[in-house]
Amino acid sequence: MSVSEKAEAFRQQHHQKTLLLLPNVWDILTARLMVSAGFPSLATASFSVAATNGYQDGEKIPFDKLIGVVARIAGGVDVPLSVDFERGYASDLPSLSDNVKRLVAAGAVGVNIEDRTPDGKGLIAADAHCKKIETIREAGIKSGVHVVINARTDAYLLKLNADYIAETIGRGKAYQKAGADCFYPVAMDNYPDIERVVGEVSLPMNVLLAKPVSDLRKLEQLGVGRVSLGPATLRYALTKLKTMVTALHNYDTRELFAQDLLASPDVMSLVK
Repeated sequence: MSVSEKAEAFRQQHHQKTLLLLPNVWDILTARLMVSAGFPSLATASFSVAATNGYQDGEKIPFDKLIGVVARIAGGVDVPLSVDFERGYASDLPSLSDNVKRLVAAGAVGVNIEDRTPDGKGLIAADAHCKKIETIREAGIKSGVHVVINARTDAYLLKLNADYIAETIGRGKAYQKAGADCFYPVAMDNYPDIERVVGEVSLPMNVLLAKPVSDLRKLEQLGVGRVSLGPATLRYALTKLKTMVTALHNYDTRELFAQDLLASPDVMSLVK
């Protein structure tokens, strides 16, 4: 598929009766592993990409290095790739537009764009975030691609006012009018709130998988369109590795051999 065809396929995947599951990746190895498991699209997690390249999260990884990671993943798989774009790695709209064009050129077909302030303590004005969404849409069109925009709000996570759910819903409606394809109220952790947002914001909703809302069939029944794992895939891998090496340090090899390991040829088949 061309990049534009991948973008359209990715957009359509948000409008199926079944959940679009995105177990986030951070390199070509994890990307190809997810594809081999049958996932139809991929998404990066900013936390995971930053950490595995030696940087803190929060746009600390140089954008050129991020572009390199995106290009390597997108060029190595035949499924759509969405990128966790954080705040856009830009302080103005022209720079944001340029960055979107670079992502598309690297093979990305979707982005997460968040509305938290750079200090992480507040939210930018909804109309300012709408202008970001409009800029991303225009940049994608100029690149010949309908970039799938996952508009993230941190209103629910930060709970800056008493009626943070109403704030979340209001932002979702505004972001839809600005051209978003998906709404991502990050850290929404109970089913009644999820059901309310699904009912009031007529965009496919992205839920970040968490233990309190881990029943995927229930999320599907509630009308959620997309579920992502964020940094959980990396944290899971590191947790398993830490458990094994801690035991090994104590001369205990049982954890290492508790299950069959992927054979070396199987691993190398993912590298190609």
